[in-house]
Amino acid sequence: MSLIAGKRTYKYKCLGFYIDLKQGVISKNGKNQAVRAKTLQVLIMLIQHADEVVSKKRLLDIIWHDVVVQEQVLTQSIKELRDVLGSQVIKTFPKDGYQWVAPITAINTRNRIAVFIGAIIGIGLLLTLIISVNSKQQGNAFSIAFLPVENDISDNIHQWVPLRGMEYLSRQLKANTDLTVIGHDQVLYALEHRSEYGMQSLDANKLAFLRQKLEATVLVYTRLTGYPQDFQLHYTLFFGYGIEKGVEFAKSIEQSFEQLNVTLAHKYASQRHANVQNWDSDFSNEAFARGVELYLKQAYQQAVPLFLAALQTEPNLLAARRYLAASYANQGLHSKAITLLMTTVEQSGAFDNRELIRAHLMIGYLLINWPQGKARIMELSDAQFYIEKAQTLAQTQQDELFIAYTYEELGKIKRLQGDFQQATKLVTKALEYHQSFYSQYGQTAALIELARIAAQQQQFDVAGVYLEQAQKIADDHAAPANQVWVLLAKADIAKQQNKLTEAEQLALSAQQVARYSDKPHLITRVAAWFNDQSPYTVN
Repeated sequence: MSLIAGKRTYKYKCLGFYIDLKQGVISKNGKNQAVRAKTLQVLIMLIQHADEVVSKKRLLDIIWHDVVVQEQVLTQSIKELRDVLGSQVIKTFPKDGYQWVAPITAINTRNRIAVFIGAIIGIGLLLTLIISVNSKQQGNAFSIAFLPVENDISDNIHQWVPLRGMEYLSRQLKANTDLTVIGHDQVLYALEHRSEYGMQSLDANKLAFLRQKLEATVLVYTRLTGYPQDFQLHYTLFFGYGIEKGVEFAKSIEQSFEQLNVTLAHKYASQRHANVQNWDSDFSNEAFARGVELYLKQAYQQAVPLFLAALQTEPNLLAARRYLAASYANQGLHSKAITLLMTTVEQSGAFDNRELIRAHLMIGYLLINWPQGKARIMELSDAQFYIEKAQTLAQTQQDELFIAYTYEELGKIKRLQGDFQQATKLVTKALEYHQSFYSQYGQTAALIELARIAAQQQQFDVAGVYLEQAQKIADDHAAPANQVWVLLAKADIAKQQNKLTEAEQLALSAQQVARYSDKPHLITRVAAWFNDQSPYTVN
């Protein structure tokens, strides 16, 4: 029997410590210690299963279900708990896992811990459970309710997304279709606790209860990720009988919302029953969306079959082809990735222009960062050809984000060729484009590249100025990815000056930022630096 199974306990006393699992705080002698989110989930799992050894695999699968990480992240969480509570509270079984062994007493049995169970069990289990929930639908009218939008953009300028995004989706779909859309205020009232806006606070039973309470045919969960000017809106539709997934790509957040509403209107408005011919594309988008989820967890090998399945049904789904190529590249199969992208380039003019821009740009990016064994001069020349082609397409479409990207990559080529004057000119042009965008932290990549150009000319003071500008932008926007990039660039340039201790300290700072962000690609990038491996991946 689990220590807290069947109880509604979230406060405990142990060895003079007071442990509040709901607040994520450990207290003793009036001093409070906050517990990091993932570490808190480890603590809950160990306390909840104190009568057994919890395997490392189980902890990683449940708590880090949404990312692909090394075992060290779990070791770090165990260390954090032992640092606060003492080494005697958790016993290590080297071949098996960990067990909570300290005496612990529940001091409050009246409040709920269910909100944390939702965070622990993981989205995969949640989706499996919801299919099995047998809820009776009230009435025959098809009705839609939007949950608050999950904001997965790590900065401080998109905090409006959850509630305003939910309101935008609800009002626009209601205004432009004959569908019954349940008001956002009614949904929030049904959620009861206004702080519980994330999917982690909604377990299978609560989702089923919400559908019944709102009399909704379908609940729409959305998650926004990506970067300014290049967003992805992932959506999951929860029915009584199962789920459906998809993803929308757009330059702006509002456009991604509008595209989702068009998709919903196309599927479920008054003519929806006549759209039988769209089954194939629905299946393709479902497979693609699930593949993207795995890709973002860095589970590239597992994502490949889903992208292939999507392309088998919908060969012209260029986004799936791009993600498939990126999956190959991130597994070290760069030639295979380039060959696949060539099939998109060869069909130039037939499909989505932004995908054609991406294809040319990605080929150039791969040739720049992963030499394919041919003469480097020729390889860089080929890279320049593809990036210039991407730039021409971007200029034709007036796609300023990708114009900026192409200037950055062309500048990098000139730096590698030793033409520092031209490199500086090109990257400065990229910086000017980024400065015209609403979100400033896109400037950091160009500033880092300008710093590298200066450093290669032994102009370390100039490089330092660029890096401090980049650091300020990253810090002002609380953007962990940009903070990591800047810190690693500083570490590279310190190493270039043979300041090895300083370089390591900067990399350790980057490691701390990456760990606390819980972003797998950042953790991997820092690990690559310490292992003297290429930090580049295709994002």
